[in-house]
Amino acid sequence: MRLTDIALQNLRRRKMRSALLVLSVVIGVASIIFLFTTTQAMKEDVANKLDQFGSNILILPDTGVAMTFGGITVEAPTQVKELNMSLIPLMKTIKNKETLATIAPKLLVDTKINGQTILLLGVDFPQELHLKKWWKLDGLTKNQIPLANEVILGSDVARSLGLTTKQTITIKEQNFKVAGIIQPTGSVENDQAIFMDLTVLQKLANRPNAISLIETAALCYTCPIEEVTQQLSAKLPGTKVTALKSTLESRDDTVNRFNLFARIVSLILFLASSLVITMTMKSSVAERTREIGILRAIGFRKRHIIRIILTEAGLLSSLGGLLGYLLGMGAAVQYGSLLVKTQVHIPWQFNLLVYAILASLLISLIASLNPAWQAARLDPTESLRYM
Repeated sequence: MRLTDIALQNLRRRKMRSALLVLSVVIGVASIIFLFTTTQAMKEDVANKLDQFGSNILILPDTGVAMTFGGITVEAPTQVKELNMSLIPLMKTIKNKETLATIAPKLLVDTKINGQTILLLGVDFPQELHLKKWWKLDGLTKNQIPLANEVILGSDVARSLGLTTKQTITIKEQNFKVAGIIQPTGSVENDQAIFMDLTVLQKLANRPNAISLIETAALCYTCPIEEVTQQLSAKLPGTKVTALKSTLESRDDTVNRFNLFARIVSLILFLASSLVITMTMKSSVAERTREIGILRAIGFRKRHIIRIILTEAGLLSSLGGLLGYLLGMGAAVQYGSLLVKTQVHIPWQFNLLVYAILASLLISLIASLNPAWQAARLDPTESLRYM
C-alpha cells in the first residue's frame, strides 16, 4: 500500500478533525486574501484622491528672471521668453498621458485696484476647480463654473477691497461680477489673488496665448511620478518640470501606512493559522499513538511516518487554500469596495490562487514538522500500552 493511500484513509477516518483543519486554513487564507485585495484598493483610492487634491507637478520656464508668488517661482511678465498654450497639446502626447488627470495653466499679472497692488491669476476655471477641490467657495454652488465676465476673489482681497459676492469689480477698465469668494485657506496664492478666465486676462494684458506656469495633477499610483516628469521634460523643451516633493511624500507616507497595517495583520493571521494547525496535528498524533507504533513495529521507517503526516497536512492545506481563495476573493469582489467605501473596483486576481495554495502549503508543512518528527521518534513498544 502506498503512503499516499494510507494518508487518504487516515483523513477519511477522521473527517471531523480533517474538516476543522481545512476550516482553519480556509479562514486564514480567506482573511489574508480579503485583507490584501481590499487594502490594495484602499491604497489606490487614497493615492488617487491625494493626487487629485492639488498639483504634484509644476512646469515653469527654464530661463529668465524669476519672480516668487506663494513659494512658486514663475517667469517674470517682462521677459520675452515665456510659456504658451501650445504646450498643453504636447503634454497629452507623453507615453503615460492617462496619468495626467488635471492640467491647469496659469497667467500671473500684477495690477492696481483702488491703489492696491493685486495679483491677477488667469486660469482655466474647469481645470482649476477640479485641481482645487478643497476650496470652500461662497456664492458658487457645487460644480458651478464662473463665466468669462466673472471672477473669484481670495478672502484677503475681498476683505481689503470691501467686496462681497454679486458685486462688481473693475479690472483694467473692464467690469467683472464677483461670482465667488474663497474662504480663508492660509496660503498666499489663494487668499491674496483674483482668479479670472485665462483667455480674458491674456487679452487684457495683451499677451495672447501666454502662460506663466502649468500645474498638473498626475495620478501616479501605478506609474512612478519621476517617469512622468522625465516624459514631460522630453516633450516640453525650454521648460523646467518639477515634482512637488512635499505632496509626494505625504501621499507615499499615507500609502505606506496601509502597507504596514496589511503586513502586520497578515502576519498575525499567518501565526494564528500556524498555531491552529500545529495544535491540530499534535492532537492527531497523540490520538494515533497505537497506530503509529504498529506501523513502526511492522517495518515503517521514520521518514515514512513523516511523509504520511506531511502528506495529510499537504492535502488538507491545499484544499483549504483553494477554498480560502474562492471565499476571500469572492467576498472582496462582491463586498470589498462597499465595506471600505472606496471607488476602486476590485477584480478577480487569479494569480493570487497560486500564492494562496503555496502559502497554505508552507504554513501547514512548517506547522506539521514538529508533530511529524515526534511521531517518527515514537518507540514501537509504546503501542503495547494501547493494545
